[in-house]
Amino acid sequence: MIKTIIVDDEINGVESLQILLQQYCKSIQIIEVCHSAEQAIQSILMHAPELVFLDIEMPNATGFDIVAATKSINYEVVFTTAFEHYAIKALKLNAVDYLLKPIDADELVLAVEHVHEKISKKNISINQNHLESLLHHIPYSGKKIAIPSYDGILMVDAHEITYFESESNYTHVHIKKRDKILVAKTLKSFEEQLKFSDFVRVHNSFIVNMQDIDKYIKGDGGYIVMKDNTSIPVSRAHKQNLLERLGLH
Repeated sequence: MIKTIIVDDEINGVESLQILLQQYCKSIQIIEVCHSAEQAIQSILMHAPELVFLDIEMPNATGFDIVAATKSINYEVVFTTAFEHYAIKALKLNAVDYLLKPIDADELVLAVEHVHEKISKKNISINQNHLESLLHHIPYSGKKIAIPSYDGILMVDAHEITYFESESNYTHVHIKKRDKILVAKTLKSFEEQLKFSDFVRVHNSFIVNMQDIDKYIKGDGGYIVMKDNTSIPVSRAHKQNLLERLGLH
């Protein structure tokens, strides 16, 4: 259920919206109805709803004023109004949707679906951030490496990982005899987790398992060939450290 507050100074508008929500949007839980900006601000700050259906034109204030006064609360907004000219400003505030009165049932259902999508993405992001914080407290054990997955933390035998490959804020983990895993974690985070291990940073985009290096080819930075014949570049900035780790310099 999505905890929801309705804000509208017109009683008929509130009643119409409530009827539509009860008929077509069973996931909406109306926790309060507010008929003034002052009441709405107090209610939002007190209840921290997930969604607010917010009228724009009200006595003494606008729906935009209410959003500004409650920006400390992380909730989604669906604006409801009889006036089209507010649409651009509403969208700039990152509102989920903008419904014109009288509200169409199909448009309302679609707006609620968009709310569900945004809340789901928000929850996924929160869970990933929580997992990320947990991983920082899991030290490298010498045998297992903690890798965040979509539903938890995957513990992988270190010797099964051949190398890590960066892609922006994500990392591909290449594991023997299985498909690579894309992880929402930076290469820098893995580098910190793998201190004092057999893994070495050889490039801004690569960390490799030294046990899987077959040979090093000299050059400006050079490159290494892994036992599976994968060629990985070595940057000048990381060349010295690699050679020292390999006992070649």
